[in-house]
Amino acid sequence: MNDDIIAFQFMLVFFAVAGLFSGLYAYGTKRQIVFTVKEKGTLTHGYTRNGQGSTYTNFMIYTTDGRALKNVNSFWYWKWRSTELQARLQKGKRYVATVYGWRIGAFNVYPNIVSVKPVKYGHKR
Repeated sequence: MNDDIIAFQFMLVFFAVAGLFSGLYAYGTKRQIVFTVKEKGTLTHGYTRNGQGSTYTNFMIYTTDGRALKNVNSFWYWKWRSTELQARLQKGKRYVATVYGWRIGAFNVYPNIVSVKPVKYGHKR
């Protein structure tokens, strides 16, 4: 019984620390960027073999300046409409977006778009 309590406490602390670091990452790396959409697509991660395994797919935005951005839902920013955002973005159009995260190639990590607005004529950013 005592071992069960210790295991439960360990799991509780583990998830609290993981949540804390996740929130710090989401809010600590937040910034605004300006980009022009070159391509829209999807990126599938995971594996399957003979119908076994699992995958997940991210919406992706590729910009004319060579960046790759993901567009997925975000608990921290209460963003739940990634599909609609993906549909609104138009190839060749310029946008200002709030993003968080870093591009870490070794781990297939991309900045995530939180919100986006079309750039108004004369926007200098």
